[in-house]
Amino acid sequence: SKMYSWIAFVTGLIVSEFPYLCICAVLYFACWYYPVWRLPHDSNRSGATFFMMLVYELIYTGIGQFIAAYSPNATFAALVNPLIISTLVIFCGVLVPYDELNVFWRFWMYYLNPFNYVVNGMLTFGIWGAKVVCNEDEYAFFDPPNGTCADYLSDYMAGTGKGINLLNPDATSACKVCQYKSGSEFLNTLHIKNYTTGWRNIGIAWIFAFSGYALVFGLMKLRTKASKKAE
Repeated sequence: SKMYSWIAFVTGLIVSEFPYLCICAVLYFACWYYPVWRLPHDSNRSGATFFMMLVYELIYTGIGQFIAAYSPNATFAALVNPLIISTLVIFCGVLVPYDELNVFWRFWMYYLNPFNYVVNGMLTFGIWGAKVVCNEDEYAFFDPPNGTCADYLSDYMAGTGKGINLLNPDATSACKVCQYKSGSEFLNTLHIKNYTTGWRNIGIAWIFAFSGYALVFGLMKLRTKASKKAE
């Protein structure tokens, strides 16, 4: 109805969502994090995970709002929003690990994807340094052609297999191997090389959150200009 400035309109839409976004973040975090008793419950890790969960709420609502800001109608926005979100989820480096991503996507989509930093950050705080204990049906068994298990696997364990856990290195048969010793070794396969990556990702995620809301203002400004020209 043009009773207010478009800036007041956009600001009101954004700010009015903050209270229930915080409530949603608290409820969602409490429902999935604490029931998993093996996740770290010390405050520095659980608090960091919750903080990242809160940033995630801001990121995905910012994406939805900047799509809506320039969409011609609600139907168009409802079709484009899941398309963009699904694409970001596919290329965030978890459904398809970083090393298995197509080179074309790996060197631009991966780094421009906000969900990459959100998911990797939560994984870092959740399982970095955690001890991995395989179930009996998860062990790999094999017989070395000669020598001990440790002798046979020495070159492999010095290279790409340095993260495996060989339980009976002195055995000459039925070598028992668990794929990982710790959660850190698994995270290395997701291109997460150290614990500080989690805190770095929080900072980058905040940049994406602010950028999303900046796009809401920018695209709404373009839309108001287009409306005036149409008039």
